[in-house]
Amino acid sequence: MRAMRKHLALLTVGILFAACSGDGVAETSITTIALPETTTTAVPGTTSSTPVTSTTTITPPTTTSLPTTTTLDLLVPEGSGCTPGTDVLPDGVWYGLVADFDDDGISFDLACWFSGDAAAAAADEDGEESPPPNDYYVRNQNAQLRELGIDPDTPVLWYLSGDPSDSQQGIFSEWVDFLESQDFRLSIWVTISDGGVTEIEEQWVP
Repeated sequence: MRAMRKHLALLTVGILFAACSGDGVAETSITTIALPETTTTAVPGTTSSTPVTSTTTITPPTTTSLPTTTTLDLLVPEGSGCTPGTDVLPDGVWYGLVADFDDDGISFDLACWFSGDAAAAAADEDGEESPPPNDYYVRNQNAQLRELGIDPDTPVLWYLSGDPSDSQQGIFSEWVDFLESQDFRLSIWVTISDGGVTEIEEQWVP
């Protein structure tokens, strides 16, 4: 038994000696063992960790277009206008000139009265100075006269002189007396209600 152990020991030494290189240094062999690849399997019912991108659409505010003012919008005379479409003036407030008069009424020359921007637009359209002097413009392109019967007691406001503060409030019969002393055509506003003249007011102009 002891002889066998000695033999084994000598055999072991022989093997170690044979493994040494010529310079007495043992060569070491290193073996690299590749580890198997790890595969991750998604478990059903789990939440994916992939981030979700949310896109928000921003709607720009709605811009409301303001109405555009045209020349036609400006060409609107004051009062009830100047184109009634009938020979008899309907109810309303009408501007015009006193072509003639007597104790029973007047011959009324209907015209268009413009002021401000409307006056400038109308004068420009007619080829006149624009803006017009004193900020008003009268357009009288129709020679038609309308006969207006007026009650003697109809209220009338008129001006005794060129001073706008020198006004006179009276009735038609008194106004007729005043008109007889004048040598020019007055411009007036006539109010018609229920088919009759209910009020007259002179239009003061500079």
